[in-house]
Amino acid sequence: MNGGQSDLDLRRLRGFVAVAERLHFGQAAAALHVTQPALSRQIQQLEHDLGVALFTRNSREVTLTPAGEQFLEDSRALLAAARTARDRARRIATGENLLKVGFMLSCDITAPLHAFSAHHPEVRIELVRLRWWAQSKDLLDGTADVGFVRLPVDSERLNVLPLYRERLSAVLPARHPLAGEEALGLHDLANEPLLRYAGADPAWSAVWNADPRPDGTRPVHGPDVHDMEEILAYVRAGRGVVLVPESVAAVFPRPDTAYVPVSDVPPGAVALAWDPTRPSPLVESFVAATRSTRAGDPAGEDPDGRSASRPGADRPDPVTRPRPGSVSAR
Repeated sequence: MNGGQSDLDLRRLRGFVAVAERLHFGQAAAALHVTQPALSRQIQQLEHDLGVALFTRNSREVTLTPAGEQFLEDSRALLAAARTARDRARRIATGENLLKVGFMLSCDITAPLHAFSAHHPEVRIELVRLRWWAQSKDLLDGTADVGFVRLPVDSERLNVLPLYRERLSAVLPARHPLAGEEALGLHDLANEPLLRYAGADPAWSAVWNADPRPDGTRPVHGPDVHDMEEILAYVRAGRGVVLVPESVAAVFPRPDTAYVPVSDVPPGAVALAWDPTRPSPLVESFVAATRSTRAGDPAGEDPDGRSASRPGADRPDPVTRPRPGSVSAR
């Protein structure tokens, strides 16, 4: 390969990230709404411009080269910086009041959004889907101003306001012998391949994959997954099972899939998080609105949003089921 002097094309970077995150050209092309040959040409041109191979391809699989792994990390940062620069320019040019609110799949965000908008009807809210491998990064680089996250996140650099906890369920094929049980224990799943949340850090996997198990054993590893569509496809095919928040069952009900509560896994925690190094009156107001909607908080309380990081503020509320109106996005 001959490295050229061309500037990096953001469209090619997006194509590269889509393939690198899925390791599948067909799935990446479908996500980007382009044809697979067109996406392949984009990647080939990007590799030519860089002068390095980003992927190793054979008839069975696509993998990242060491250069590709590093370039994936850098590309995500470049794309985030480009989005932030674009958004800032637009805000300055239009004088627009905009708050970018991130959320994880099936998090209950309706009440906070309504409470905030009731006091700030002039502010436009842009919803940003957060992913498990990038929750902290997206809040720290400005992709989202504030976000509903599933803990743990980088609490050393982010302020965190705990909201509620949620039981976990195992996702099984409907034909699975355990699919009709009212509840399961981890021992029931000991020999089942566990789908792994791709890119998740060890602390996150310890909570949401129960890996390692309380007794120190490790689950049987199944395929890596990047989203609920992949999770459901692997589960239906009998390639593995996975633990998900209980509320996901309401978002993705399917006759060929069963969601069974797991009784001996600690519940997962949902929280509001934001970067305290980028102070914003809108963020402070949104934090205050969110706090006022928590169960047990006095109605109409409007405290200083920055106080969420005070000692003792990370005590989770009692386990509650999310209220109707949870927001999801594919």
